[in-house]
Amino acid sequence: MLSVGNAVHLLIPSPSKRRVLHPGKVIESNATSFVAEFEETINPAVDSDVNAYCEVRGKFFQQGAVVSEIRTSDPCVIAFRRGGEPVSAESRQTYRVSLVTAEFVVDVDKEPGCQVLDISPEGFAAITKRKLNLGSVVKIRIAGEGHTFEASARVQTVQERGAGKFRYGFLVPESHVVARKKMQQISMEMQRLHLKRLRGAA
Repeated sequence: MLSVGNAVHLLIPSPSKRRVLHPGKVIESNATSFVAEFEETINPAVDSDVNAYCEVRGKFFQQGAVVSEIRTSDPCVIAFRRGGEPVSAESRQTYRVSLVTAEFVVDVDKEPGCQVLDISPEGFAAITKRKLNLGSVVKIRIAGEGHTFEASARVQTVQERGAGKFRYGFLVPESHVVARKKMQQISMEMQRLHLKRLRGAA
């Protein structure tokens, strides 16, 4: 993914809920970084987190990245550091398990005790009262049912719920191995619990 010559679309985090994708083309690429030239002049902050999208063999993928250098503005050429492995941007990688009836909460940056709605081995969804930027990376701490872990997570999706609340989907990077193992463990435990309840109700 994101090889030289590939088309790329860049999502720059912003307070707006609109997902504006800026088109460009990859002109340099290696295992840890890539450089892209964009059709319009854009100015993401150096060291800011962004999402890069690319189509590979008919499937849409996203790559978390960090802006490392604005090389030129005309044409607009920007260098990036890759952040973890590419993931599918078409659908969830694995089945998310509902945690609505469980006692799980997450601290998102400075907002404590947010409700966790669902979880998978790759990420989770939660309700917050704070606006978060799409593509930004936040510190999280999840606790419940005897489990506790901390990690960084990237804001993948947002839905406004009204009454000053927002539903966010978060992706935990593959580099957070312990956190991902915890999420897989929680996901499996909750699936078994749901199945047990279903059998009891049958």
